[in-house]
Amino acid sequence: KLIKGSPAWCPTGGRGSIMHEAPSLVIWLCTARCNMACRHCYVRGRFAGPELTTEEALRVVRELPDLGAVHLAITGGEPFLRPDVLQVAREAVEHGLSVSFNTNGTLLNEQLAKELRKLDARAFISLDGADREVCDAIRGPGSWKSALRGLAVLRSYGIDFSLIMTITSLNYGQGRKHILLCEAVGAWEAVFLPLIPSGMAAKAGRELMPTPAQVVRCLKAAEEALEEIGYHASLWCAPFASRFASSKRLYVAPCSEEVMDISPQGDLLLCDTLDFKAGDVREGLKRAWEEFLAFKNEFLSSRRPRLMDPCSNCPVVGFCEGGCLARAYLMSGDLSAPDPLCPYVALRTKRHNE
Repeated sequence: KLIKGSPAWCPTGGRGSIMHEAPSLVIWLCTARCNMACRHCYVRGRFAGPELTTEEALRVVRELPDLGAVHLAITGGEPFLRPDVLQVAREAVEHGLSVSFNTNGTLLNEQLAKELRKLDARAFISLDGADREVCDAIRGPGSWKSALRGLAVLRSYGIDFSLIMTITSLNYGQGRKHILLCEAVGAWEAVFLPLIPSGMAAKAGRELMPTPAQVVRCLKAAEEALEEIGYHASLWCAPFASRFASSKRLYVAPCSEEVMDISPQGDLLLCDTLDFKAGDVREGLKRAWEEFLAFKNEFLSSRRPRLMDPCSNCPVVGFCEGGCLARAYLMSGDLSAPDPLCPYVALRTKRHNE
């Protein structure tokens, strides 16, 4: 049910499997520039320096198929602020890759929609509230109206799109409304993503970070709505939910090994929400990937979820692998820590502190 090409797409397995040599999914943060200043943005303020040139980006997408890549997910920042983004996307398609765009939707117009249609591209639109008040409180005044206008353009051209809701302390009560909104506007699916405190979200900190109980409440309300209307949704970056999710209409995505994250400057990132990097695509994609694999294997050698408490006794540890590595590290400073948004981890921590 998870859309092929989404940032969480994992065709053959999740973390905990042997390190795969082929990155089937490539996430390219094509630019750090954006026309918005969302309070929870994980990109803003993290990247500096010259971004990949057009020729450098074209060379990367030409080399991707040789590494086994099948999909290029183009994100930002706001990808449509990069003047050559469609040129690069066309080159990717010509070399056999499928493409998708993660966008705030505010720059979508008929001309762009026509190009996306030609590319057979899918769009992922960030909309972090199921009504104007909540959405604008998180993403800025006017964001709700602008995003809905963009959705209407996509719909008129028959372009598949999904709506992504980052779960925060401000919108966790809108799990049901998000599902109903997605169905009403013709979205292919609804997507949920619990906040990861990176970039601007790190500065917002406690104000926006939901509690484990709030995440559960949001997802349970979403599941009820999914069953009622026969819809479907995906959950990214929260594999721990596989323990309590009850609806088959909610796809809980694993954290895939088969992903290559490319920064705006061409560095390969451990995760697009983390600043750990190794390998520079400017020096050749294959070489960069080999350097990255060596770095990643060594860097994560100490992370052993099956030995963590309480993960060691959890029935879904083989799938979850301790939850979101990035969130765990950013909230605890420890690569060996489990995801603190997991309700079972939170319960164990509470009992330990009592």
